[in-house]
Amino acid sequence: MLLDSRKPSQRERLLEAMTYVASREGYAQMSIAHLTTRAGVSRQTFYECFADKEDCFLAAYQLAARETLGQMRQAMGIGDWWETPPTVLRALLAEIESDPQTAWLFFVEGMAGGSRVRRHRNDVLNAFERLTEGFLDSAPADGLTLDIPPIALLGAIRMITFYYLSGNSADRLPEAVDDLVTWIRAYAAPARRPRWSTGPHAVLSELSFPGSGRQPVPILRRPDPLPRGRHTLPASAVARNHRERIMHATAEVATAKGYVEMTVGDIVAAAGIAKDVFYNHFRDKQRAFLATQQHGLKEAFSACANSYFAGDGWPERIYNGLRMLTTLTAREPTLAHLRMVEPYAAGADAVERMQGMIASFAVFLEEGYKYRPAAEALPHVCSDAIAGAVFEIMRREIAANSAVGVPRHLPQLAYTAIAPFAGPEEAATLVEGLIAKHPPSLS
Repeated sequence: MLLDSRKPSQRERLLEAMTYVASREGYAQMSIAHLTTRAGVSRQTFYECFADKEDCFLAAYQLAARETLGQMRQAMGIGDWWETPPTVLRALLAEIESDPQTAWLFFVEGMAGGSRVRRHRNDVLNAFERLTEGFLDSAPADGLTLDIPPIALLGAIRMITFYYLSGNSADRLPEAVDDLVTWIRAYAAPARRPRWSTGPHAVLSELSFPGSGRQPVPILRRPDPLPRGRHTLPASAVARNHRERIMHATAEVATAKGYVEMTVGDIVAAAGIAKDVFYNHFRDKQRAFLATQQHGLKEAFSACANSYFAGDGWPERIYNGLRMLTTLTAREPTLAHLRMVEPYAAGADAVERMQGMIASFAVFLEEGYKYRPAAEALPHVCSDAIAGAVFEIMRREIAANSAVGVPRHLPQLAYTAIAPFAGPEEAATLVEGLIAKHPPSLS
């Protein structure tokens, strides 16, 4: 991150160090000692500049956000409307290539941090949406617009950024520009008509699908308490009960407080166990988090796959898979929050597991390339972009503590997945028919 050409101040050196260390080690693993060593300043100097680690992280994120959004605004003011999306995309990818550490902080590591970072990050995401929404609304009435939710575009860019930067392939980003432009333009629709993807049909009302008025049955149930006093339960049953209570409590506390501010003491209190029982099962809160994150992933993927293959044609199959995914999300809100929102704060292993889960969704998109002749020409980066877009829509809802409401977004999710292959107009018609045939449900 180059702040300017003059000699950097101690504060600026610490911000540069934060950006560098966050991209190398992650927010969860870094310490103030890492930052001061990298910046070449004393611990006392650090506390003269920042209140704590999160304060420094927040300042670095704010700087990265200004640079990224500034690049977008500048690129939006160049050329005619239809050429602006490629111009913006090329500018963003060029910036990511030239300064991968700042890009990683903004698009990936910026999803970590505690409550202060979370509040500011929401403001930044809202600003991104407003900026993109305003641009889409400015399309000439006699031309084309892009019928895609703005938050989906952010998810696609986040997915591509993670894919290239985690593989140390920033130098290959220019090769992806044309393919991503092709994907974006696959959502082209006449500007004279309202955009379906953000219209009234794309998000259902709470009372428009069965089961929306009641609490869903959870997957990760709170285990029954063990009998008081002496009992004849085998040691394995007791250990299983304790482990399940710890995982249930980990999901609850991570949702309520966030991973950064969660402590082993919080988990122990929520689980109703002694601290030594916790340490009999897990070394620290991160191990408990990873075990909880892994819980049920195989079963969830199998359930989505079974639903997918029950459809009559590819659009119905992809719809069925998403219907099951959103139902499972609503049935266990705390587990969904732990899997989709908190991994960024929990370290590299948690992030890689989450990204692997998202990437696995791309398998269900492969059949889409054979849906019609025009789809055969789409580059396969579309699969990663769509997966990132779909899960970003879900993550935004889950992060707002509204996981139970994720099924309401099923039309929008299905449209986002189907439109590049079927075309926006046909995708909207298909989704409306599928919603009528198979409405979402919490059961």
